[in-house]
Amino acid sequence: MGRIIVANRRGHQVVEWSTTDTDEARDTIVEAERILREARAAGCAISKKVDGVHVLDRGTFDPAAEEYQIVAPIAGG
Repeated sequence: MGRIIVANRRGHQVVEWSTTDTDEARDTIVEAERILREARAAGCAISKKVDGVHVLDRGTFDPAAEEYQIVAPIAGG
């Protein structure tokens, strides 16, 4: 099972998906991919857990990944 942790003003949101071969699993993978795509387009930083460590990720969505984290940019002025 994979997950995306989305950090936001209200704490965080968790989106999980399974890689089983079912319609529901395929739908959740499509949704997770959409969330990452939209986060990248909005300028968010994306990290992916690789060998137990989070690294910045600019690649395509990997449904076999254990975890992604999305962090929105901080607005300053």
